[in-house]
Amino acid sequence: MLTTEYTVLMSAVTAAWSASLTRTSLFLGVVSAAGVAFGFASQGGMDSATFTAVAVIVLALTLFLGIATFVRVVEVQRELNVYLMGMNRIRHFFAETEPGVQPYLVLPVSDDEGALYRSIGTGMHRARPRFRLLHLTVQTQGIVGIVTAVVAGGCVGLLASGWGGAVAWPLAVVSFAITLVLLYVYWHRSLTEIRRSFPPMFPSPPARSRRSR
Repeated sequence: MLTTEYTVLMSAVTAAWSASLTRTSLFLGVVSAAGVAFGFASQGGMDSATFTAVAVIVLALTLFLGIATFVRVVEVQRELNVYLMGMNRIRHFFAETEPGVQPYLVLPVSDDEGALYRSIGTGMHRARPRFRLLHLTVQTQGIVGIVTAVVAGGCVGLLASGWGGAVAWPLAVVSFAITLVLLYVYWHRSLTEIRRSFPPMFPSPPARSRRSR
């Protein structure tokens, strides 16, 4: 029964990764296409007011897609946390049932947050990353969040371009910062909520105990 459950969870992990990569690739493709379109439009003799209006519309649509993509990849990460936790618990059962197999298990048999960082697709960190913000930035969710915040800053900057660069640039930077903070706060709260919903049943032993074994 547990072997079947483990196989189902592994398939769910693979499907979740595929969904996350597909949505991210679609969003980044739209961003690239928008950049190419802006290049052609700027060389096509379009007047400044028309170009600004078209660019704002395109960036607004891209911003919507970016926010939707960010929300979706965060949801996928929530799902992955649950799947990986379940797989770790099953391995813990195997290790308890057959203690002799534990030295041959390279993946965690604990289900706390620290064990998640040593699970499949996480980079196999020995502990929670010291520079957590940097770690978040290089994740798929972090990359999508940064690109989305850049799009938000560009959209606001274009809207304010009529007041000159002295106004447009600061507004663009502030919009980028606010958007990024809001996205990251949503991300953090979403993960915290799902992890609190599944308190660990088999926490990792202290580091000293792991070294002694």
